[in-house]
Amino acid sequence: MTRVGPLIWFWSLTILPFTAILTFISTLIICIHVPNNAPADEKFPQISQLGTGQAYYYFLSGFILLAPQLLIILFGRVQLLFQTQYIIHRAIICIVHVLALFSCVFMLIMAAVSIDTIPSIHLTGAFGMFGLISLFCLLHTIIIVYLYLRRSDAPQHSNIIWPIWFLICSLLLIAFFVYWLITAQGIPEYIAAATPFLYFLGFVPQFFYASKNKKTRYSFTYCYEILKSSGYINDVVRFFYEIIFFYM
Repeated sequence: MTRVGPLIWFWSLTILPFTAILTFISTLIICIHVPNNAPADEKFPQISQLGTGQAYYYFLSGFILLAPQLLIILFGRVQLLFQTQYIIHRAIICIVHVLALFSCVFMLIMAAVSIDTIPSIHLTGAFGMFGLISLFCLLHTIIIVYLYLRRSDAPQHSNIIWPIWFLICSLLLIAFFVYWLITAQGIPEYIAAATPFLYFLGFVPQFFYASKNKKTRYSFTYCYEILKSSGYINDVVRFFYEIIFFYM
C-alpha cells in the first residue's frame, strides 16, 4: 500500500481538474434548462440568477460536489510544491493557497444563499469568491515565475510553458472579472468563472509526472514525517493520521 496509495492519490489529482470543469459546466447547463427566476429575454443570465426557483437545489448540489474537488486539488498542489522546491518558504505557499480555500467557502455561501432570499449575503459570497480566487491566481503565478527564474535550483519548474499559461489565465480572470463588475453582463461573468478551472489544468502535468514516477516520494507518509520532524503537527492531526493509515 505504500506504493499504491501515492499512485492512486496522484492519479486522482491528475483527473480532478477535468472533473471539476465538467461539474461546473454541467451545473450551469442543468440550471439553465430548469425553471428559474432569471429574465426570460436574457440569453446569458447572471450565474446568480440560475440558482433561483426550481433550479436552486441543482445549483446548490453542483457547487457542493465541486467544493471537495477543488479542496483536494489545492491540497495536492501544496503537497507537490513542498516537495519540488525549497526556495520559497512553505509558510508563503500555505498562505497563498489558503486564499483559494477561503474562496471555496465563499463559493458555498453564494450557492447556499439564493440571491432571491438574501441578496447581500449571496453577493458577498460571489464577490468574495471571485476576489480571492483572482488574488490566489495572481500570487501563485508570481511564485511559479520566480521558480522558473530560479530553475537551476528548482529543475522541476524549468518549463516556460506553465508560467506563461498561469499568467495568461490570471490576466484573463482579472480582466473579465473587472469587466463584469462594470457592465454586469453575463458573458464576461461566465468567462471569469470558467478561467480558474483552465488555470488548474496547469497543475495536471506535474500531477501526471508524479503519478508515473514509481519511486515518488510524494506520499502522505513522507509529508507526515516532514511535519512530525518540524514539530508543527499537533496531537489531533496525529490521531487522525494514525486512524486513516492504520489499515494501509
